[in-house]
Amino acid sequence: MNELKFCPKCGAKIENTERFCGECGFDTETMDYSDETVQNNEIEPKTNFLQQRETQKKSSKTAIIIISAIVVSIALIGGLLFWWFGQGHTLFNKTVSSGVDKNAENQVIIEPPSYSLNAGSYTSEQVVEISKPNGEDIQVYFTIDGSDPTAKSSKYESPIVLKTNTTLKSRAIDKNGNQSEIKTIAYTIAIEQSATQEQTNINPTVESSDAAERTQFENNIEGTWKMTESSGFVLYYQFKNGNLIVTDGGSDYVNSAYTFTIVPGNNGTIGSVTAGGHTLAIDCNPLGDSAIYINGTYAAFFQ
Repeated sequence: MNELKFCPKCGAKIENTERFCGECGFDTETMDYSDETVQNNEIEPKTNFLQQRETQKKSSKTAIIIISAIVVSIALIGGLLFWWFGQGHTLFNKTVSSGVDKNAENQVIIEPPSYSLNAGSYTSEQVVEISKPNGEDIQVYFTIDGSDPTAKSSKYESPIVLKTNTTLKSRAIDKNGNQSEIKTIAYTIAIEQSATQEQTNINPTVESSDAAERTQFENNIEGTWKMTESSGFVLYYQFKNGNLIVTDGGSDYVNSAYTFTIVPGNNGTIGSVTAGGHTLAIDCNPLGDSAIYINGTYAAFFQ
C-alpha cells in the first residue's frame, strides 16, 4: 500500500511514488519525510485515545445521573414510609373512625312499642295503652285497619278503646327518622248485646221524645266514616242532611233518606239508623276519638 506524503511547500497530498508536487511543482526528494511519517503514525493513536476518554467521561456522567435519581427516589420513599408509620396511619384511622362515628350517631336502633293488653279473645270492650320505648324525641304511630303505620298514620296520644275485632299495629319513630320494627297484635272482641240494644233493634220505629238527645245523635254521626272490614274491603258511610250514602268509592250500595232512633240517657251516642231497607246499629262512644262503631265495626272519621 502506497503511503501518502505532503508537499512541504504548499501542503498538497503527494503519492509516495511521485517526486514533484502536482500543485506547485516542488521537488520532494530534496526533503526527508521520515519524521513526518512518524508524526502521522502518532497522531492517529492519540486521536483514538482522546475519543475513548471522551466516551468514558460521558458514560460516567450518565451513570452518576442515574445513580443520583435512584438515591433521591429511595430517600423520598423512605421519608413517606417513615411519616406513615409515625403519624400517617394514625390520621387515616382517625378520619375513618370519625366517619363511622357520625353514621352511628344517625343510625339509632329503636325498640318497638309495647302494649298493656295481651293478644286474645275478650267478651267486653277493652282499653289498650301503648308505651313508647326509651329515647329522645320518640313518637308512636299506630293503625287499626291492618295497614303498616308510618309517620303519616295516627299519632298515639291516649288509650285506644277496642269494641270489635282489631289488629293493632304501631311503630316508634324518632326526630331523625329512625324507625323501630312494627309491633302487631290481634284482638278478638265479642261483646254480648245488651237487652236495651236488642229491644232497639227489634223495634227500630220506636222514637225517643227527647229532642235534645236526637239532635246530639245527628250531630255525632254527621260526616263520612271509613270502615275497613276484616276481609280488607273498604266502605264509606256518609250521613248528611238526613240522607245516607254507602259506597266503596265507585259504586253506591245505599243512597236514600234515613230515619233513626236513639237509646235515651246516653247523650245521643247510641242509636240505630234505617235507610234503604238496612238498619245500622250506631255507637259513638267514646266521644272525641274521631270514630264510631257501625254494627260493631270500627269506622274512622274520613271527612
